[in-house]
Amino acid sequence: MNELTQLQAAITSTIKAAMPHLHTVEAFPKALDGSSEPAIYLAIIGLDQGPDPGDGRSCMRATFEARALVDPSLAQAPLQAAILAAQLIELLRCQHWALDFVEGATAVSAKPAGTSAEPVQSAEWIVQWQQLIYLGQEQWPWPNQPPGTLVLGFSPDIGPGHEADYQSPEQME
Repeated sequence: MNELTQLQAAITSTIKAAMPHLHTVEAFPKALDGSSEPAIYLAIIGLDQGPDPGDGRSCMRATFEARALVDPSLAQAPLQAAILAAQLIELLRCQHWALDFVEGATAVSAKPAGTSAEPVQSAEWIVQWQQLIYLGQEQWPWPNQPPGTLVLGFSPDIGPGHEADYQSPEQME
């Protein structure tokens, strides 16, 4: 199972566990039609190259989008959709989905779906966030060295013949 598949499964299961009142939590749906609300549908909507971790893995900045939907026939549907979005935002705080290759969620935002002329009528909110994810295996191409003691030397008293001039950090207090 690759990292993106693991991440999708972890996000889905975490949301289901934290928000048991949802009827549907589904990642990467083909369509939103015919679902039962309340529901959250989520997908990765962008990948950008992230900072190189220097350990052989690739870092990607993933942008996620979750759509929080409620039954539009409810009297307070717009408020209920906003509450659902707020609950998801709360869940995203420092969230890394218990995966060691994912950093905490950042750039979290939410807004009603649809046109800007009708935001108060929306029974759907869009929550977006970003996370750094690390793909691949860590690589260390150098041979392992046995543990040793850290010693420091100061120029010009360094190199062969000056070993006695080196000091441990504890000696430098």
